Amino acid sequence: MIFTGFLPNATTKDLLKSLDFLLLPWKWFSLRKGKGNKKVEKWLKTYFEIPHTYTFDSGRTALQKGLEVLGVQRGDEVLVQAYTCMVVSNAIKWAHGNPVYVDVGNDLNIDCADLEKKITNKSKVLIIQHTFGRPADLEKLLDIAKKHNLKVIEDCAHSLGVKHNGKFLGTSGDIGMFSFGTDKVVSSMRGGALITSDKIIGNKIKKLQQDLPLPKLLKTIQYLLAFPAFAIGKPLYEVGGRYFLGILKKLNILGRIMYDEEKKGNQVSFYPSQFANSFASILLNQLEKMDEVNRHRQKIADLYNEKITNKDIVLPEKNNESNYLRYALLVKNPLDMIVAAKKNGIMLGNWYDTVIAPGDCTLEASGYKKGSCPVAEKLSSQSINLPTNRHIDETKAQKIIDFVNSYGN
Repeated sequence: MIFTGFLPNATTKDLLKSLDFLLLPWKWFSLRKGKGNKKVEKWLKTYFEIPHTYTFDSGRTALQKGLEVLGVQRGDEVLVQAYTCMVVSNAIKWAHGNPVYVDVGNDLNIDCADLEKKITNKSKVLIIQHTFGRPADLEKLLDIAKKHNLKVIEDCAHSLGVKHNGKFLGTSGDIGMFSFGTDKVVSSMRGGALITSDKIIGNKIKKLQQDLPLPKLLKTIQYLLAFPAFAIGKPLYEVGGRYFLGILKKLNILGRIMYDEEKKGNQVSFYPSQFANSFASILLNQLEKMDEVNRHRQKIADLYNEKITNKDIVLPEKNNESNYLRYALLVKNPLDMIVAAKKNGIMLGNWYDTVIAPGDCTLEASGYKKGSCPVAEKLSSQSINLPTNRHIDETKAQKIIDFVNSYGN
């Protein structure tokens, strides 16, 4: 089976590191606390050439704390694009802000014209999402933010390592936010970070980070168990692996990407927290190879661009800056295509199959009003993704291309 998700960045080195923390008694004392966090922060400072970098347990916590640092208070509006994830909506609400959703363009990024229409005297912060690693129209968006005195957070959950006009995404706004979650550019299962060049903002972030508790021990173990679980379940997926992973999920042995309470807009008890040392140690392995993996994604995307010829499928416009975290297609019946692909040994992705994802979220809890972002609603009903991760070689890419070209014919 070829996978789009399911911890796609994991390597043998990551597996061995997770087993070290799980099985070696002298490692148990450093599961949650150690030097890994500071090493990650140092790596980010060097990579981005930026003075202030701080890690958190997740991207959603990082975003919430970023909003708090920028002074969001009850009643303030935070402008964010539709065609996004519920964790973004939650972070805004947990920081006591009100999300105001802006429609998207055909590039799946925020639409500047609709943004101008939705700015009010209550607007405080603009979140700029770079969907699937494709840079948004930064120059125009930053001009709009300046014109209306808006603070800016760049949501770089999909775009770590991507440059726009020679400058790293995440370094143009007041704050850059990154996620190290399961299916992101690099993945330690959990983790997130904020970066800024502003000393005052940086000091405020540092204070909030220091006040956070250590992550819960049980949750740290549950998330670490994903590495050996997927190492077993994915290769055996078609001969029992799916049942193995399903049982682990049903028994609540593995940590969830998003918990049911979060899908209803409610906070869970085990975060916000600090970034676990064990996850930071795994992350460092992946950060060292990140640029190489991003170039690999671009190479696979180039193959899709060149060889997919199915006239009934809309390809993304080619972009030489994007890292193509996922290669997004638009099709008439995405669910039918997912089922057909699975029968052919390919598990396609469904980001984002609803205007606020995932599809089983309580839309009312997100604050989204149906019909307010018609383009995002239309595109999410047609969206499907092809994998570009480090495990997709040219042979696997060709199998995917052959399936896509034959689909519907």
